[in-house]
Amino acid sequence: MLKILTGVPSFDGQGKLPKLLYKARICCLILADGPLSAAPQLATVLVQLLLCVHSLRRLLECLFVSVFSDGVMHLVQYLFGLGYYIVLGLTVLCSDQMAKGPGTLLSQLDWIHVAGFVLFIAASLLQHQSMVLLARLRKGKSGRVETLAHRVPEGGWFDLVSCPHYFAELLIYISLGFVLGGRSLTWWLVVLYVLFSQALAGQLCHDLYISKYELYPKHRRAFIPFVL
Repeated sequence: MLKILTGVPSFDGQGKLPKLLYKARICCLILADGPLSAAPQLATVLVQLLLCVHSLRRLLECLFVSVFSDGVMHLVQYLFGLGYYIVLGLTVLCSDQMAKGPGTLLSQLDWIHVAGFVLFIAASLLQHQSMVLLARLRKGKSGRVETLAHRVPEGGWFDLVSCPHYFAELLIYISLGFVLGGRSLTWWLVVLYVLFSQALAGQLCHDLYISKYELYPKHRRAFIPFVL
């Protein structure tokens, strides 16, 4: 039964494995999702590449698109953000277990990889559009910054939710879960974390809009269209 669940044989070639070593191997497989949920090599390469693309796009948006207020980020929050993306990349590698996929990279391509890639592109475009619309609230027709005050965003998915860029972030992580083949339990735990963190941030932003603007559209949700 343990061999079926974990892929670890009860015996090595020379006799029964020591109990401590045997249990250690099982624990390592469970913590790393096990061979049944390990991402194939192509999935690992694709997810690492898409994470780099996502990080680079967000960097360029911060430098050339977004207009930030005069507030200052706390040092702890800044360090957490740096460490988060480092650990994120390591999480993908751990899910792969350093295993090689069967055949060439191209031969491993499956429909779920394509579906995840398409969702990634769509979610990235949604997030970029939302960031552009937010930046325009503080810029004039000439493109120069005119104010740092908060305004009610309109257009695009802002007509449905207060924070479509947070919703897009969740979709991006879900898309990467599909690119991993949908078999990495560790990654879905990451998605769960993103869901709760983005939902909390979206709800706080939504409550701010409601308290500050009396005529704020009542049909808008905070984070997920028609749901939350």
